[in-house]
Amino acid sequence: MFSRFRLSIALALLLTLAFVVPVFAGGWAVITLDSLPTGVVAGEPITVGFTVLQHGITPMTGLDPTVTATLLREDQFVVHAEAQGKPGHYAATLTFPKEGEWQWSVQAFSMDQVMPTLTVAAPVVASKSEAATKAESVQTASISPLWIVRALAFGIGALGLIVAFRRKSRLAVALTALCLAVGVGSLFMGSTVPAAEAESKAQVEEVASVPVVSQVELGGQLFVAKGCITCHVNRKISNSHEYMTIEMGATNLTAFTASPEVLRVRLKDPAAAKSDTKMPNLGLNAEEIEALIAFINSK
Repeated sequence: MFSRFRLSIALALLLTLAFVVPVFAGGWAVITLDSLPTGVVAGEPITVGFTVLQHGITPMTGLDPTVTATLLREDQFVVHAEAQGKPGHYAATLTFPKEGEWQWSVQAFSMDQVMPTLTVAAPVVASKSEAATKAESVQTASISPLWIVRALAFGIGALGLIVAFRRKSRLAVALTALCLAVGVGSLFMGSTVPAAEAESKAQVEEVASVPVVSQVELGGQLFVAKGCITCHVNRKISNSHEYMTIEMGATNLTAFTASPEVLRVRLKDPAAAKSDTKMPNLGLNAEEIEALIAFINSK
């Protein structure tokens, strides 16, 4: 009995070492997306770029990264990324077959980095077609009769003017004035057609619009997409347990706050804030930095 117990303990230790040793032997990397994909539409290809840095420092070349996307565990596809541009940078072209909330991750080296859920919109082709059809019907219903009324009004008005001039008839003068008033009025009615077209255009734009997220929500997505979660624990990330975090002494940011000025310098150029830092320069732009600050300081 005791021998079996010791054997179980030994196996448990071996399994632990099997997972821990690769980490300390250089078996981990930081995967950083170039930018969060936005405005993704089913059936339309998008290119996703990312950088793989061993320990967040050394660009890793010669890899064969893949991107896996899954929808409700029913639809799934895998795309191989290819080296592109500077060392350690890769790109993959993704085409999502249908709309929905897609779960996706990037696998490179020993890492499988889960990325923020990607909202894929339905194709807008059908919506544009419907809007064009509606605009055409509005145009047919509004313009054609309008032109007929306009032509008759000005035609009868012209005849009435001739009769009034020759016969000095008050009735002809009144008829001419009435027809001219109808004709001029029809010109103002024509302005409703552009309004109908604008309404149709607005409907198309509404279908293709991208959901707006708050700055804190955007910061949370960037915290994952930029690879911050690989080194920093942060329980404010939904389902944070699903992400692989290498605890190498990096600050736990779950309850961490700091002045925006300090964080701004730290995120823009980590080495400028601390010369011996191990934090990589992620090449963040101003909008991304402000979103990350808002998320890190959020409650």
